[in-house]
Amino acid sequence: MMKQFALKGLSAAILASVSLTATADIFEIEELPTAENYRNSFPKAINESGFVVGISRFPTNVDIDLSQVSPTILANAGITDIEEVDELTPEQYEFILNNVAINANNNVQQIQIGLNTAFLYDGLTQSVPLLGDTPVITADSFLYSINNANSAVGVTTGPFYPTEYTYTNSDDEEVTQTFYVRDYITRGVWHRDGTTTMVEPAETAVLGGESAIMDVNDSGLAAGYASTALSPFAQERIDACSSDDPDAIVTRPDEVCVYGVWLELYNQRASNIAPSFFSRSDYAARRSIYDIRGHLWQLDSNGEVISTTELGTLQQRNEEDDRDFSSYAFAVNNNGIAAGQSWTYHPQRGAVRMPAIFQNADAIPVTENEDFFWGAATDINDNNQAVGYLVESRAGNLRNTAFIYDVDAASDEQPLTLLPGFFSGSSTVPNAINENGIVVGTGEIEATLSSVRRRVGFWYDTTAETPEFINLNDAVSCDSPYFIVEANDVTESGEVLATALKTQEYVDSNGDTQTREVAVAIKMNPIDGDVNSCREEENRVERSGAAFGSGGLAGLALLGSLITFVRRNRRQNIKKS
Repeated sequence: MMKQFALKGLSAAILASVSLTATADIFEIEELPTAENYRNSFPKAINESGFVVGISRFPTNVDIDLSQVSPTILANAGITDIEEVDELTPEQYEFILNNVAINANNNVQQIQIGLNTAFLYDGLTQSVPLLGDTPVITADSFLYSINNANSAVGVTTGPFYPTEYTYTNSDDEEVTQTFYVRDYITRGVWHRDGTTTMVEPAETAVLGGESAIMDVNDSGLAAGYASTALSPFAQERIDACSSDDPDAIVTRPDEVCVYGVWLELYNQRASNIAPSFFSRSDYAARRSIYDIRGHLWQLDSNGEVISTTELGTLQQRNEEDDRDFSSYAFAVNNNGIAAGQSWTYHPQRGAVRMPAIFQNADAIPVTENEDFFWGAATDINDNNQAVGYLVESRAGNLRNTAFIYDVDAASDEQPLTLLPGFFSGSSTVPNAINENGIVVGTGEIEATLSSVRRRVGFWYDTTAETPEFINLNDAVSCDSPYFIVEANDVTESGEVLATALKTQEYVDSNGDTQTREVAVAIKMNPIDGDVNSCREEENRVERSGAAFGSGGLAGLALLGSLITFVRRNRRQNIKKS
């Protein structure tokens, strides 16, 4: 193994477990420490005890074995002889790690490294090894939810490991090659007090199957999804990986070929919802070789499955459609009602993913309005109010429209309420709704024609006399060092869990001090105060001096929403990250 990389000059204050507070107008900010040896922190959920789960991203000290990295990547990193490398520069380390990342890396003859690790904050931020006592660098892990019994749930990918394959070539010579394979794609996980259990999918053929747990209520009812069968399309592609010709030279194992089929499907975009023939869709179709169904698992106090309920789809698969046809449960309330997403069919656009409510195992649409052709329900509270987003085409771009769906009013004419956002056409994604009707999420604040616009975390009180979207950056002190890009969760007492950007110093390969934006988890504690006007004042300065650019970072996994990863300085100048 090569010498462990160390990021020189990284500010010790950033890596240390510290808590910062700032004077605020409506909220004061507490920064939750980022897990040791990780650059970014993306929080996902908080319970009433203040325990937080989420995802640490981009490890800073992976010991990369350069002999397991392809010559092309090494050459692009400026490395011609690995024996001459004593220590990677920060730029080389970052380039190589990003190019051998799981699911971004389609070369199965080089190492696959996970960039994401689950974390738990219970006063200290700790990485949670979901695959044993020792962290596994060839797997990704995520925690998405934690209930009030401190049971956390999420997903881990199967760890990759090297296996040798030998074949005889056309010159009658034996050739041995190394491939990186894994025993399964994903497994849903339950974790509490150092104990982890997994839920097995019904279908595990070929690549070991897929499962995930996205939420768990206070009685241990977990919501997620699992593979149930191979799709007809995948079966044909899998059959083609095996040759019937006994004289054919097979240069790789069948499972490597099938993994290539799965990865190709996983990385597909939803091209059928693009606004025009000349544009592209930034929405991930996330296809699979498997038909997948939303599931509810009743778990006991040790995380073991007591009972399983398979959830339906909004429609049955059409006879002429041979691709995977699936549903997914993303949230479940204490009444046992789940919210999520299902494949269905749009009259003009074909197969699409749309929001779904799951009651008594049946999938119920939140709307059948043909103006919308993509979306998901992201959360549901105990008053049976679900929130989510619907996608429509506006001014030649795809925009997310936030909604609230009242399950108990489903028999009425108007169970669905569309939320206005910061302005007409503001792409908005709600992430959570509490029992008091407070909705939090992320929304655009720039009314430009660009397909990617600046995003901020928002707070929306549905019970207010005149509900309005509040930019959370206007609800904290003007001298806050944070730019809040997404509100991820909200407690019953109004504490907001959010993702923010702050500036971090580092030293480049030339020994010069540089700055970059890192994502941090913050908890916003309510205090008495009013919305300030800091943003308007800073924007006036910006308009007189510099123009905005913009950029985005796709969010984890799995859920149909984007975390925009923007840059910020004192004047909130934004440029592509």
